[in-house]
Amino acid sequence: MPTAPTPIRVLHLTGNLDRGGIETWLKNVLQRVDRRQVAMDIMVVSPAPHEGHYEAELRALGARILRVPSTNRPLKFLPAYLRALRQFGPYDVVHSHIHHFSGLVLLLARLAGVPVRVATSHSDTLRDDLVARTGRYAYLTLMRAALQASVTHRLAVSPVAARALYGPDWQALGTQVVSLGVDIRALQQPRSIAALRTEWGVPADLPVLGHVGALRVEKNHLFLLEVFHTYLQRHGPALLLLVGDGPQRQAIEARIGELGLSGHVRLLGSRTDIPDLLWLMDVFVFPSQFEGLGLAFMEAQAVGLPCVISRGIPLPSGTSASPLIAVQVLGLETGAAAWAAAVAQAVRAGRHPPPPMAFDVGEKTRELVAFYRQAVAGEG
Repeated sequence: MPTAPTPIRVLHLTGNLDRGGIETWLKNVLQRVDRRQVAMDIMVVSPAPHEGHYEAELRALGARILRVPSTNRPLKFLPAYLRALRQFGPYDVVHSHIHHFSGLVLLLARLAGVPVRVATSHSDTLRDDLVARTGRYAYLTLMRAALQASVTHRLAVSPVAARALYGPDWQALGTQVVSLGVDIRALQQPRSIAALRTEWGVPADLPVLGHVGALRVEKNHLFLLEVFHTYLQRHGPALLLLVGDGPQRQAIEARIGELGLSGHVRLLGSRTDIPDLLWLMDVFVFPSQFEGLGLAFMEAQAVGLPCVISRGIPLPSGTSASPLIAVQVLGLETGAAAWAAAVAQAVRAGRHPPPPMAFDVGEKTRELVAFYRQAVAGEG
C-alpha cells in the first residue's frame, strides 16, 4: 500500500501575530493550504514579543507557534532560535518576513542545514536606510552581508520593497516580485450598505471616510486628521473611521482632541469585520509616507471604494489584469487642502461595483505551494 508523500515543512518568521498585512496574509494562506502538502509553522521574532490577536486562530489551523526570547537579547535569542530549528525541524524551508533581520536568521538557518532559505521584503525602508549612521549603519551593513551569504530565494511585494532590502541590483540578483493576495470572496460578498449604516448609527446622507492600518508613524494618521479637519471646514459634515491599533494611538487621540474632532472620528481599534467596515465607507484615504505594497488599499479596491492615496503607495504587480478604479494619487507635499478637495471629489463620484481582481489569496496560495515545491526540488 503506497504511503502518503511527506509534506514540505516550512517555518515562517514574522513579528507579533497581531492583525496586520503580513499576519492576515499568513492566516489566509493557512486557511487554504493542504497541510498534507505543505506544513507551516510560525516563529514570532520581535524586540517585544507578545501573544497576538491571530495566535489562537493560527493554532486551530494546525500551525505550531514558536516563541523565542526578544531579539533585543541576542545572547538568549540566538541559541533559542537554533534549538527550535533542531527541536521542531527538520525544516525544508525557512521563510523570513522580518526585513533586514532576515540576514541573521537565514544565516543561522544555513548553518543549521536548512536547504531553502527565503526572504520576502514587505516594506520600503529605503529613505530611512540611506540616512543611517553609526550603529544603525553598522547593523544594516552586517545584515546585508549575512543575507547575501545565506539567502537562496529573494522575493518582494513590489519593486520599491525589493530595492529597499536587496539593493539597486535586485533584478540582477533574480528577485521575484510577488503579490500576496487578499480574500476576494469575503470582500466582495454583497452587503446592504443601508443596513450597515443603521447598525453603526450613521445617517444615510453623511459621507464616511475611512482608513485601515496599524497606528504607526509611516501610516501618517496625523496628516490624515489635518486632511479631515480641512474637509469638515470646506466641504461639510462627515465621519472618519480609523481601523487599527498601534504605538501612535495616544498621539492620534491627543490630536483629535486638539482639532475638536472627537464627535467626528471613531477609533475602532483592531477589528475582525474589515469587509463590513469597507462597505460602510464611501472613500478610502491612504496617505502613507511609504508602503511595501498596501494590502488595505487592494482590499478597498476590491469592494469598489474610490481611493485617495499618496505617492508612497506602490501599485501591485499584475495591475494590467486588475485595472485600478477611481484612484487619485497625490503627493503629501500638496497639503491638507488639496487632499480634502480630492476626497470631496471622490465622495461626489461615489463607489463603483466591485471589480474583477487578479489578487485572490486562494490563487496566490497555490502559487506559493508551487514555489516551495520547485525550490525544494531545485535545492535537493
